[in-house]
Amino acid sequence: MPVTTCPIDSPVCVAPTRRAWTATAHALFVLTKPRLACMSVFTAMVAYGTVSPAAGSAFTTLLGTTLAAGGALSLNQWWERRADAHMRRTRDRPLPRAQLTPAFALGWSLGLSVAGVGLLAFAVNATAAAVAALTILLYGVVYTPLKRRTRWATEIGSLSGALPPLLGNAAAGDLWAAPGVALAAILLCWQMPHFFAIGWRHRADYRAAGFKLLPAIDATGRRTAAWSLFYAALLLPVSLAPWLLGHFGTFYGVPAAFAGGAFLHCAWRFAADPAGRDAAARRLFFASILHLPVVLGALALDRWVAM
Repeated sequence: MPVTTCPIDSPVCVAPTRRAWTATAHALFVLTKPRLACMSVFTAMVAYGTVSPAAGSAFTTLLGTTLAAGGALSLNQWWERRADAHMRRTRDRPLPRAQLTPAFALGWSLGLSVAGVGLLAFAVNATAAAVAALTILLYGVVYTPLKRRTRWATEIGSLSGALPPLLGNAAAGDLWAAPGVALAAILLCWQMPHFFAIGWRHRADYRAAGFKLLPAIDATGRRTAAWSLFYAALLLPVSLAPWLLGHFGTFYGVPAAFAGGAFLHCAWRFAADPAGRDAAARRLFFASILHLPVVLGALALDRWVAM
């Protein structure tokens, strides 16, 4: 934490001290991976909003989920601080740059995690707190160390990424409500092409850091592309099944079909064009970024129209 040996009323020392506190606060914020945390929180709240809440409240669910997500993601950065220093895309994170001490970062992540789970337990319900705790354990304690040991770590990590909609369901009083379950299944499939595309683009970084993820050990990219195509192909029927079974209406089904088809096409290009695989991976990544908001927005609109 910032310290000073200057007199307490010295105007010369006030600005540097404030800058130090601001830098520390910013480093703690960055440690939570805010963009990734926002995605988890957003999917949880979409699921929450599509169920008629019988327990808890929107604000406490939002706050508890945000704290838990920030705790899990901070724990990930604490665990990978040495590996991050070897990768160009991560070496400017707070811990590799020594903006925070590892002990302080660990305390921050554990504090956020306990606060998030505790708030959900006391102000929402025990089921929501249990789902949040499971998410933190899977992501921060299981998935993170496995990245250096097995190529299946990405699939294991996708389980934690699929849990936030179930957390939203649980907070609203119905763990197995159809919208949240459907969204969890969609996320389970969607994450794989998304992260494989990222991994292929940054495969040299992953190798330098000692990660055993599929893009890092797949010299030609053939297996990475094939698995991306498999999960993108699986994503299309998984995302359309709730519509075809009558759980959702046309406001969801039509956008989901178009978004899933476009995503599948980009995954096919990734697999079918070995010479242009780098460019295809970039297109697949951006397709994944566009796909999820379309499906989430369609799901929310369909539930709103149905109410």
